[in-house]
Order: sequence, then C-alpha cells, then structure tokens
Amino acid sequence: MIDAEIKEEVYKCSKCGLCQSVCPIYLATKNEMFLSRGRYIVLNNFFNNGKKITKSFIKNLDICLNCNACKNFCPSNIDAADLFTKLKSINKFRFRLFGFSFYYFLYLNMHRLLKKKVLIKRKKRIVKNSNEDKVVYFQGCINKYVNPSDKNATLNILEQLNYDVISINNCCCGLPYLSDGNLKKFQKNSEKIVKSIPKDAKYIACSCDSCFETLSKIDEISHKLIRIDDLLKMNYVDIPFYKNSFYHKPLIRKDAAYFSEEMPVINKKGSCSLMENFFILKYKKLAKVLIEKVFYKKEELDNKYIITSCQLSKLGLKKCAKIISSNANVLTYSEYVASNRDFL
Repeated sequence: MIDAEIKEEVYKCSKCGLCQSVCPIYLATKNEMFLSRGRYIVLNNFFNNGKKITKSFIKNLDICLNCNACKNFCPSNIDAADLFTKLKSINKFRFRLFGFSFYYFLYLNMHRLLKKKVLIKRKKRIVKNSNEDKVVYFQGCINKYVNPSDKNATLNILEQLNYDVISINNCCCGLPYLSDGNLKKFQKNSEKIVKSIPKDAKYIACSCDSCFETLSKIDEISHKLIRIDDLLKMNYVDIPFYKNSFYHKPLIRKDAAYFSEEMPVINKKGSCSLMENFFILKYKKLAKVLIEKVFYKKEELDNKYIITSCQLSKLGLKKCAKIISSNANVLTYSEYVASNRDFL
C-alpha cells in the first residue's frame, strides 16, 4: 500500500528535466526510464489509474546510484534516493540481486586476504596528547573482509592520539539493507549496533563516509558519531600533502572535509565511484559504459594519489582505474595519513 507521503513527493515533480544534466546513468544511456523524472511520470500513471506497481518497475529502481545528485538540482527538493528506497521496501516484488552480489564479493575478498599480508601494519603507539576519552571505532564489513589496511591505519591514528579505543568489528552499518529497500532488517541491524556501543563512549569514530552517513540515521547514537578527519582537526593535527594528491569526495558525504581546501578535488562535477548503491557490482556492463562515457579519463588519474574518505569509494575508484588502465594509487584518508612519515 503506497502511503500519502510518497504520492505527495511524486506529485511535486514539475517535469522540468533539470535532473537530466546531472544523472550519470541518464548521461550515459539517454534512457528516460533511468531518470528521476521518467520514473515519477510512470508512478503518476500508476497512482492516477489505480494500478499496482509492477515487478519490472521495481527492478528499474535498482538501476540507480543513490547518489542523489538530482536532488540538488530539483526545484521541488525531492529526495529521490529516499523515495526509491521506500518504494522498494513496501513492494512485495523487492529486487534481491544485491544480497548475493555484495556478500559473494566480500566472501571472495576474505579468502584473498588470507593469502597476503596487510598493506599497513600497526605501528608503535606514539602519544600526541593527554586525551583519554573512550572512542568506539566502527570498522564496518568492508574493513573486515576487503580492506583491513584502512582498519589498521585508523587504529594506529586513534592510538597515537591517545584515545582509549574499542573496536566494533562484528557489525555492518546497514547500508546493504537500505540499498535493497529492506527497512525491517535495517532496523533490526540498528538495534544490534546500539547494544554493542558502551554507554560511556564519548565518540563513535568512522573511517568510512558510507558508514558514517548510514549510522547517522540511528537516533540513539547519531550524536556521538565523528569522522577520523574531524578527530584530527579537533586535535589540531596538520597533515602535509603530496603534490600529486587529489581528494575524491564521496557523493554520500554531506559535509566538506576540512583538508579539501588544501588538496585539489578531482570530482568537482560531482561524479561518483560507482560503488554508490553497489552499482558496479550489480551492473558491470552498464558500469563500464558509465566509466567510458561519463567519468574519469585515463590522463586524469595516471600517476596520481587519489585520496577518498570512503572505503566503498576506494573499491569503486580502483575498479574504474583498472577498466581504463590507469596506474592511479587509490588510498583511503586513514591509509594516507598513517603512511605519511611527517605525521608519525
């Protein structure tokens, strides 16, 4: 049953077409059905004629990056990502391709990690101040199974700042459930997270913007969340930057990183890494088209350090670089800081 709030949001669309200029999938395919406006027109037809939303339409909603670039250009300020998530949640034909592709991806990477050493090892603790606040580090599932070098780098940073660190390593932030439109599982997962956080913890630190933005939807803990770069800023830690370093701002991140004023931003036009909504894992052929027609050119990435504040973005950017045969070195912000000798 579609509630009145969803219908009201859909009716707000003025059909102006401004979303055409910013939707990556539309720019690559020129298919109106991959555009917010096109989907709102179809939804209006369902609502006005009393028809049920079809299975094929719900599948179509999944072909979306959830980047919400269209919202910034929408005169009616329609939150397309939130709207599509709700539609997938209440529709009995919810598309389930994501669950298999993402967790199979984690499974494969877990076995690869058993055969190779972690990139950044834990270093000896160096006390930077007398701060003894308890900090919970939420490492997330990507760090656990795919990118442990970010976890080790982040723990190294927190220990050098002399925080009393507790690492939460058995929880997923819940983004996969939101991507799938499974709000019930997201709520259940959120309750598990809340129970795992010690009440005396002052901060819940995240080294991944996707985890941070997802956890911010949990009211019980949102006030304790803090990003690693904000912790460094709060402790007056200045990080020198390499001349060939560029910052990739994840589209999921709402606030600007404090270091982005000094480091050039590579995605000023708002392009994403194709890991938003795990798109590059679900639709590999279409992702290749997007990279070749819309996103980065080889010369934009070659011989550069691409620094991102999201683990998912790192994975997506590495895949993008591989497809266009670029030799770009992609690092998370924690990895970049921990490998910087001036900081250590």
